[in-house]
Amino acid sequence: MTKKLSVAMGFFLLVAATGCSSEDNSLTENNGSSNSITNGDITLRYGSGDLSQSIELKNSAVDFIKFDQSGQKLSASQNKTTYTPNLSGAIAAVGSNWYNINNGETYYIPEGTTFTGGFNFNSAGKIIILGELGGSNWMNVPNGGKVEVGNNGKISSSANFHLNSGGRLDNYGFVTYTTGSVDGTINNYNNLNFNNSESLNGSSTVNNYCRMVFNAQNNYLNSNLNNEGYLTFEKGFHINGSGVLNLKPQSYTTVTGGSVSVDGKVSNTGSGFARMDFSNMSFGNLNASPAFTGLIDMNFVNTSYSVLQSNNKINNQVTLNSNAYIQAGECTPQKGIAPCSDDQLQFTLVANVVSPSITNTTLSATGVTMNNGFAYVSYHTNDAVAGSTTKGAIRIFNVTDYNAPSLVSEALFNNIEFNNVDVANNKLYAVGGDKNGAKLVTAPLNNNVFNTQDLSSFLNYKLPSSTAKNSYFYNNYLYASTGTTGGGFFKLDPNNGYTVSEQFNFAGDRAKYVAHNNTYQVFFATQANGASLRVANNDGSNPKVYNYPALTQSVTDGKNVIVLDEEYVYVALSDKGVAKIRLNDGQLMNNFIPRNFKVNNQNVFSQTGLTNAVAVSNCYLYLANGTDGVIVLNKNTFKVVGYYKLSASANYIYINSNLAFVATGQSGLNILKIN
Repeated sequence: MTKKLSVAMGFFLLVAATGCSSEDNSLTENNGSSNSITNGDITLRYGSGDLSQSIELKNSAVDFIKFDQSGQKLSASQNKTTYTPNLSGAIAAVGSNWYNINNGETYYIPEGTTFTGGFNFNSAGKIIILGELGGSNWMNVPNGGKVEVGNNGKISSSANFHLNSGGRLDNYGFVTYTTGSVDGTINNYNNLNFNNSESLNGSSTVNNYCRMVFNAQNNYLNSNLNNEGYLTFEKGFHINGSGVLNLKPQSYTTVTGGSVSVDGKVSNTGSGFARMDFSNMSFGNLNASPAFTGLIDMNFVNTSYSVLQSNNKINNQVTLNSNAYIQAGECTPQKGIAPCSDDQLQFTLVANVVSPSITNTTLSATGVTMNNGFAYVSYHTNDAVAGSTTKGAIRIFNVTDYNAPSLVSEALFNNIEFNNVDVANNKLYAVGGDKNGAKLVTAPLNNNVFNTQDLSSFLNYKLPSSTAKNSYFYNNYLYASTGTTGGGFFKLDPNNGYTVSEQFNFAGDRAKYVAHNNTYQVFFATQANGASLRVANNDGSNPKVYNYPALTQSVTDGKNVIVLDEEYVYVALSDKGVAKIRLNDGQLMNNFIPRNFKVNNQNVFSQTGLTNAVAVSNCYLYLANGTDGVIVLNKNTFKVVGYYKLSASANYIYINSNLAFVATGQSGLNILKIN
């Protein structure tokens, strides 16, 4: 089964295999001391001993060949601003004295001292605070008056500090503003807290370039509050008709309680997103239409926001709960998921795994799935090498320690081979076939591994057609793709011996692969004149069928793996490379063919290379492209990020967070980390 890939998982699995319909990786027969039981058809081997000899730990860097890319551009994060005071002619203010400031005079509070006296502005003058302004005297900064707070300066909560119209505060330090109104201009380059209910009156302008907090409720914005950094309202705010909260791109604003009412505007006129997070609060009157405009991503926790979704309260640029990324700086915490940085993408080869073999027949890896820190790998014989021989294996690896994976168990089958494996509800499902047709083998798992005492727990069932391609278990049913003659896409009933409950495929198509995410189920088939997708709800209902004549393959016997993220399905198309198709409407968004990729008019990849499999995670798409190795694309732009080669042809790939398995046919399996 191809599972939905989760960002939370923590590892990638890339698996490459030699064949498409009959890949062959074999484990050389071991003659060590691992435990085993057999019934003639199945041999189960477990424990340490010679099983451990199948893995050779490497932990070496992979030579990842990269191409120049223009990365995603982000606004620079806001940092504290270094302040250098001009003390030329300045008068030191000390102790608890009282000073009258005349026009053009500058007073300063020396660093390391606390001033508890008072200042009286007779006219425009300046105060530079390098120490601490304490005490409880009133300071009214008049029109033309300036106060500068240095990097280590402080205005304490006891000081009654007020800006009149035309007064100015430039804060590079730590300010607690306790009076209830602002009439002048504030430029905050470090930390500023409004302790009481605050009214930003019409004559004021407040600019936040770093961190600013409104601690109380009943905050009224009657003018411009401009946020370019990190702004917090602990108990809400009200924007009157003349007020505007201007948010700059990459700014971060939080409301952690209280109520928000907007008669004026919350706006971002920039070309990048600003983010607002609302938690444990409510919306009051939103009389403005719209109240929120521009590239603003609004995210909600324990907050009803239905009022925003009607009556034109947000414009079409505003997004809801998109978890927009805000990069960390000295002033702003990181929020959201960081975009991928191509120049940091690297790979470490953790280990090589020797292929299993049965009676001198080497097998090839065909499928991988992950569950609870264990990797389950299916194997079959390569028809091109082994002819009509039918042998297979299922291996279980403990990969909880990324740097030291171990092979804990393997089941070797004399008469059945496998094309894929899935794990759900403590049970393993492996599909493939024998000489008589398609087969399903199930086995219970105890603490993620096989029952080592009783081989009767391995059960097999006949499925339609000659071989089964892959399957997944969902909502008490098994969904399977089988081909060719008599094959298709089936819903199987476990309560009735996995007999066919429904058949979903359409006449004339060759079944290839089925996959799903949390919303969609997708079945891929090939036709003589193109490719087909059946996109349905996860239970198979409400299907839509899309045909793609432009994706007709010359090589039609490939595995044709498909994988899904939340919005798209990615299809491996052999000589036609990989296609990206939108799930909600079936639109073909992009198609990349490696053999057509050139740098300086020179082909980079083989002209006979085939895209055998595809995997997706985070920002990247990974192609198992035979002798070209693993090709990495940016999944959004489809630009080539780079590629790496292993010891043999890459024929199957699977990804799960940042641990990777790449199968290279009879040459074995490669376990990698994505760094």
